[in-house]
Amino acid sequence: MKAFMKRMISAVVIGAMTAALLVGCGSNNGTSGGGAAEEAAITMEQGSVSMGEARLYAYVMKSQYEAYYGSSIWDMEVEDGTTFGDMTKDMITKQLAQMIILNSQAEDYGVSLSEEDNEAVEEYVENFKTNIGEDVMEKEGITEDDVRAVVQQSTLAGYVYQAMLDAEEVELTEEEKAEAACIKVQHVLISTTDTTKKDAEGNNVDMTDEEKETYLAEQKAKAEEALARAKNGEDFKALADEYSSENAGFEFAFDKNGYDPINMSSMVEPFYTAAWALGEGEISELVESQYGYHIIKCISLNDEEATEASMKTAEDNKKAESLDEKLNKLMDEAAYTESDAWKEYKLASEAAEDETGETSAETGETSTETETSSESETKAETESES
Repeated sequence: MKAFMKRMISAVVIGAMTAALLVGCGSNNGTSGGGAAEEAAITMEQGSVSMGEARLYAYVMKSQYEAYYGSSIWDMEVEDGTTFGDMTKDMITKQLAQMIILNSQAEDYGVSLSEEDNEAVEEYVENFKTNIGEDVMEKEGITEDDVRAVVQQSTLAGYVYQAMLDAEEVELTEEEKAEAACIKVQHVLISTTDTTKKDAEGNNVDMTDEEKETYLAEQKAKAEEALARAKNGEDFKALADEYSSENAGFEFAFDKNGYDPINMSSMVEPFYTAAWALGEGEISELVESQYGYHIIKCISLNDEEATEASMKTAEDNKKAESLDEKLNKLMDEAAYTESDAWKEYKLASEAAEDETGETSAETGETSTETETSSESETKAETESES
């Protein structure tokens, strides 16, 4: 169960954060912007978050998760005595505190909202009211000022983070540079995936086991024939045009993990492992994958364009890791307190809410009507046909 939940969090969190950028961190001076009379949810030296702003952030996060996994997700136990709702609530609290810290750095990095930013904020506020509905906002205890403050501060926090990231200075080690280097190869693919045939009425149907066996033997014979011609020095592009299946692709550049940084796609493992074993100008033996038989020719052991892009990605990742370490240190050193109202706020499943008879306005709980099976895990993996 724990492993499943970790995969689930990875799949959703990017979508949730990207869709909202909704982190309530008060007004531009780091204080709460959701109304002075309302109790703060989180308070620290650098600023505070009002309950309305925190409820708004939690509402968006909750809606995003439920759109993927349904409203019953919150009561699932991720570890002894801890539900998914408990874990997510803790994550939200830490993110809110971190965003207060980011906003407090705005002046140091010369970051502020432009007139265009503030116009976009007002447009967002109106769109939010239209799409969510004022009745839902009232039920959830969210005001227009909460939305305005949250969007202003999430925008500012994003600018601060980017400014801090740009200011990071890192240098790749020789080992990291070697990992980022990309080779370029050319490729012939004799497919083994077309195991259907037309029936008497012209419909696609599966081949019989005997027909599949014959088909696979024929494809392997073609692959061996193409390999022999390639080893004999025939033009590789001409062989690809003659033998390769449709959309197989002819030329690829990728790093040692099979990742193409330009097209942002990944090669299958047998393909990139065999490719990296070649010397420049060498041709592989037959390489079998789920797509068929590959014949690979190494064109360059250092494709300059792909390597440059890969180096940039490696540097950006290292900068982000360095900045995250600094932010984590700031978080460790910072002290924040949660109000009793925020401590009592729960992320629970709809059934649990119904049993208690409490409304979301009373407890801060929300649910969406969108419910999908938790078994419909999505994968963010892209594999090229090669």
